[in-house]
Amino acid sequence: MNILVTGGTGFVGSRLCEVLAQRGHRLIVLSRNARRAAEILPEGARVIGSLDEVDSDEEVDGIVNLAGEGIASGRWTSSRKKILFDSRVQVTTALGQMVRRLKKRPRVLVNGSAVGFYGNAGSVELDEDSPAVKRDFTYLLCDAWERAARDVARSGLRLCVLRIGVVLGQGGMLGRLLPVYRTGLGCQLGNGLQWFSWIHRDDLVELVVRCLETPGAEGVYNAVAPEPVTHHRFHKALAAACHRPGLLRMPAMPLRLALGEMSVLLLGGQKVMPRRLMREGFQFGYADIDSALAAITAGPRSASG
Repeated sequence: MNILVTGGTGFVGSRLCEVLAQRGHRLIVLSRNARRAAEILPEGARVIGSLDEVDSDEEVDGIVNLAGEGIASGRWTSSRKKILFDSRVQVTTALGQMVRRLKKRPRVLVNGSAVGFYGNAGSVELDEDSPAVKRDFTYLLCDAWERAARDVARSGLRLCVLRIGVVLGQGGMLGRLLPVYRTGLGCQLGNGLQWFSWIHRDDLVELVVRCLETPGAEGVYNAVAPEPVTHHRFHKALAAACHRPGLLRMPAMPLRLALGEMSVLLLGGQKVMPRRLMREGFQFGYADIDSALAAITAGPRSASG
């Protein structure tokens, strides 16, 4: 397949492009930094700086849309919120414009979203049919992105929307946490009762590939492991994987004062279940938090995620 990828140089996208190339797919990757993209992406990937570089007579079989500024990369000021919206919705809208001018329409769009769609949901167990529990900022952001993807799909594309949990691997969030935990300074955040829905990067990449290659895959999927954990359980598991006791705690109030509204990413959460994936027989390589963290902390070879 000829696959167009946005967000292809990020933590998930770079590994996805590597796997797609290994499986014989041809890649077109949208990137604002062609030099950096050329260093990261597999040989043969075509890097474009604008969707206008895709000719109307080009054949694009599938699209993976993972573009978006990091939601935890800065305090949620009004200007930051606009950047978070624009980096997702505007790119998706531009994809729709590209699709409509192509002489041959792509068959499938795999679009990112997040478990933040459900809002700060407490201990309510959530599946793909669950409505948002709280219509907070994360819900508004994810809902706008999903609606933009549905607009693209109206051109006749099969659409898979992935509501992604915290992605674990050597990089991303754990890339920042592991050095801290390895020195014994990792902290439980707040009371530790907030739910933490997660997925190993390798499982997420496999899911994206499945959505691209499986004609029957369509609709919303919760891209999370089947065993969500509380933050206390995650903290203890990560400390154990780093061979440290994990005795420290960070009270909630300093985090709320320092981060403002964004503190919900650390002190809130969602207990999300991948019901559809389980019904459809998706095989998780890392179904529980202990095996995932053991693989990641063991080193690069066993934690390609």
